[in-house]
Amino acid sequence: MKAVVKKVIIDKNKRVIVISDIHGNLKFFKRLLEKVNYNKDDVLFLVGDLIEKGENSLETLRYIMQLSKEQEVYVLTGNCDTLWEDIKYEIDDENLLKYMLFRKNSILNEMCKKLSIEVNKKSDISYIKEQLKKNFGIELNYLAQLPHIIETENYIFAHAGITTENLEKNKAHEVIKRDAFMDEGLVFSKYVIVGHWPTANYGKEKGDCNPIINRKQKIISIDGGNAIKAEGQLNALIIDGNNITFDSVDDFEKGKIIKGQEANKNTIQITWINNLIEILQEEEEFSLCRHVATNHELLIKNDKIFKAKDGMRCYDCTDYFIEAKEGDIVSIIEKAREMTLVKKNGVIGWVQNRNLRKISH
Repeated sequence: MKAVVKKVIIDKNKRVIVISDIHGNLKFFKRLLEKVNYNKDDVLFLVGDLIEKGENSLETLRYIMQLSKEQEVYVLTGNCDTLWEDIKYEIDDENLLKYMLFRKNSILNEMCKKLSIEVNKKSDISYIKEQLKKNFGIELNYLAQLPHIIETENYIFAHAGITTENLEKNKAHEVIKRDAFMDEGLVFSKYVIVGHWPTANYGKEKGDCNPIINRKQKIISIDGGNAIKAEGQLNALIIDGNNITFDSVDDFEKGKIIKGQEANKNTIQITWINNLIEILQEEEEFSLCRHVATNHELLIKNDKIFKAKDGMRCYDCTDYFIEAKEGDIVSIIEKAREMTLVKKNGVIGWVQNRNLRKISH
């Protein structure tokens, strides 16, 4: 299936706000719009994955639909937004039911709850699909008509990436699900703005949840890992003329640095993409491990380590200690006995507990 391309003309004098990967997190979405002072004079682009994984997918979708009627809002589809296909067509009912049982935070389960339909292993998925089509046709049709790519004079918007600037030649499935787009080495003549792949995944020595502006390739990646990563945030890219900035929201407790510390060198960030490890020495809270792909040795918190079919693996982790000055405010992600994993201005790393004081939620 070819990608559906929509071309729009926007007022050059208007501020453009771009948000991706809301994932049914209506609270964050509303907070972010408020934080960037979004108003009727702005142009809003939502770059896919409106729903799934968060707790309020149905309410989020309806809010976006209403906002689209009232203001200048352009919405793209992401891979998580294509569930309407599973409801409309006879694709794979058995796996659809498995998905609903696995993905508790799904718009499909929310719809069923509204209809007082219990979802379990014995559910009649054909009946469920008929009821959802009957009662939520407006929402499903809205998702079905979303384009895959939107092009303006200066920018191309796609959920995960594109193959060619001859936009009609892109394939839909490659546009909505395309991992590590910037690593492909593609270069474009106008900026391509994408979500889908959390920006922190690009970090090798440390993770950074902020948008990445790659001026050489002309790619801007903005997914902050909201609803995907433990340290995630919801980002907004703000384009005001030639000035590009960003803002974000998260829901972590805040801490204040009471004594500065320097960043360490020769660090690593391990993500699920390449997380095979070997345990060298197991201790009570942390274990000394070797990252198999790089031979890098680091301490990994024991609750981040799990056994897989091919060996030991770990969830996202790092041995990076952030550079911090007295008075810096950080988001507190996870506390250990002697150190705390924090996020400072989007960058993930550790702080010694003696250098940190919790201040508020």
